[in-house]
Amino acid sequence: MTQLEPSTCHHFGVCGGCVCRPNSDGFLAPAPYAEELAAKEDRVKKLLSSFEIGEWRSIKASPESWFYRNKMELAFGPPLTLGLRQAGRFDRIVDLETCLLMSTSCMEVVGRVRHWAATHGLSGYDRRMHCGDLRYLILREGKNTGERMAILIAHPTARGRISIDDLRDEIGSLVNTCWVGWTDSLSDVARTQEMECLWGPVHIHETLGRLRFRISPYSFFQTNTHGTEKLYSWLAEWAGSENGALLDVYCGSGGIALSLATHFDRVIGIDSNHEAIQDAQWNAVQNGLLNTEFVAGDAEDFLKKLPSSKLAVQLSAVVVDPPRPGLHPKALRALLDLAPSRLAYVSCNPETLARDLQALVPFYAIRTVQTIDLFPHTPHVETLATLEHR
Repeated sequence: MTQLEPSTCHHFGVCGGCVCRPNSDGFLAPAPYAEELAAKEDRVKKLLSSFEIGEWRSIKASPESWFYRNKMELAFGPPLTLGLRQAGRFDRIVDLETCLLMSTSCMEVVGRVRHWAATHGLSGYDRRMHCGDLRYLILREGKNTGERMAILIAHPTARGRISIDDLRDEIGSLVNTCWVGWTDSLSDVARTQEMECLWGPVHIHETLGRLRFRISPYSFFQTNTHGTEKLYSWLAEWAGSENGALLDVYCGSGGIALSLATHFDRVIGIDSNHEAIQDAQWNAVQNGLLNTEFVAGDAEDFLKKLPSSKLAVQLSAVVVDPPRPGLHPKALRALLDLAPSRLAYVSCNPETLARDLQALVPFYAIRTVQTIDLFPHTPHVETLATLEHR
């Protein structure tokens, strides 16, 4: 499959994957990328305008503005469509023929899975009637390794009609590892507890710089691999050469903690996702970073116990990389009680970053703010704020 020019995607304005507006020819399309970057930077500056910031660093573009995503969650719809949701609709699925956010190889997997499902008479999920055989297809890809994983989420009544051999014949040349998950839940989420590996080595791998990472079906890994490499290099610059310990809160599969492990005597990561913690532990051993440890648990509970522990004495810096809702109020309160001398806040949501900084600035000075676009052609943007205790 050949690379596509952005102007050729006829789903612009219908599919909700990209943010679109009328262009000079009157057609719906994403804004020119330079204009999008300027708008994102302006948005973050306005949200943080009330804070005193030592150094504001200009927004950095994503290394690739198209075909950058290493993970896509695609939905099935009735009678058999496969793609992304229609803009503004939860119940309508755009039957994708092109997509400029994921690689052309992943797009080819989408077409082949659709063909396999049609051949076997399988139906897509109706989100109003709560019926149908197939619900989701999740694709994960190692941008630097070329490894791919497919996860099919289906209704249990389809068990006897899903031909594993035929599915492997269809996509096996493009997908190293394939999982299937079964669910009859009314909750419309692309995950389930009942999973089985159909073929392959269970995990795929990705590299960031000199480090190699294992990726499980549901473990967190930043969706823009090459942009994340830039982000982690800035964190390494912030870390410098420190003694003592670093705490990485919401550590996922250990990306930040392992990238900074050589900058500290000891590194501890905490995350509530047990699968991600298992990956982080494996990643640490495989990369020979034996000064790291990873704990599965709630961040707020872990932080609350820290002031009375030996780690509190060793602690010299904390990194937080919370999900879109930002820091849990209890985690924020516990972090203030812990009072680390240096803090790095990695945010995928500038609104919640601004909210949390409001609680932090009475005790911390904001030294730098660096914005990087890890999500081209979407409303989202990543921001790194570094702080020092007053």
